[in-house]
Order: sequence, then C-alpha cells, then structure tokens
Amino acid sequence: MPLKLAGFAAGLMFLAACGSSTAPAGGGGGGGGGGCTPTATQVCMVGLSFSPSALTVSAGTSVTWENGSNTTHTVTSATGSTLVYDSGNVPVGSAFSQTFSTPGTYHYYCKIHGINGNPPSGMAGTITVQ
Repeated sequence: MPLKLAGFAAGLMFLAACGSSTAPAGGGGGGGGGGCTPTATQVCMVGLSFSPSALTVSAGTSVTWENGSNTTHTVTSATGSTLVYDSGNVPVGSAFSQTFSTPGTYHYYCKIHGINGNPPSGMAGTITVQ
C-alpha cells in the first residue's frame, strides 16, 4: 500500500509541474509567444488585439510590431492608405517593422483577425505620424 501511495504522490507532483501558467487570460505567454511590452515605438500583438491600438510617432520613426500572442498575425495597411505594407504572417515570438516618413494617419489591421476597410475593424490599429 505505501508503494502505491508514493507512486500516486509522485504522479501528482509531475502533473502540477507541467500544467500551470501565470500568463493573463488572452495575453501573451502560452505557445512560446513569451509576451510583449509596448513602448513608444513598439506595438504588441496580444490575443486578438494590438496594444496599444493607437500610437503617435515622429516622422522618420520605425515602428515594430511584436507577436507576444500564441497565434500568427499580420500587420497590413488598410484600404486607401498612402503607405502600403504587409508583414505577411508574423509567427509567435517574431516581429515586423515599418518606417513612417510622412506625417499623417495610417490605419492597419490583421488579415487573419481583422476586417479591411478605412478605417478597418476587429484586430486593427492606427499610427499617427507628426
């Protein structure tokens, strides 16, 4: 009997070590995404949103989108944008950068989780260049 109890206890300890995550719900973490921290020039892809969804930068600034989510995303200029760009698929833990040289408002979206338009909806965001 003590041998069975010891085996059961060892099994519980193994399961406890393997099955926990401290990542916030819908946030970074799981799947190797690792998470992301937004900055003045970095947008994070977290869950099904961009964070922040609106960013203001100076002309000539390069903005980076980091995929801190657990799924693939894209960063794609919206219909009618004067600056056309498309990251293609940005895998978990990867990033895409775009330089904004001309003042204006630039809408973008994720082709997988957003809806194109001007402005786009769903997983979408705006870069304002001053």
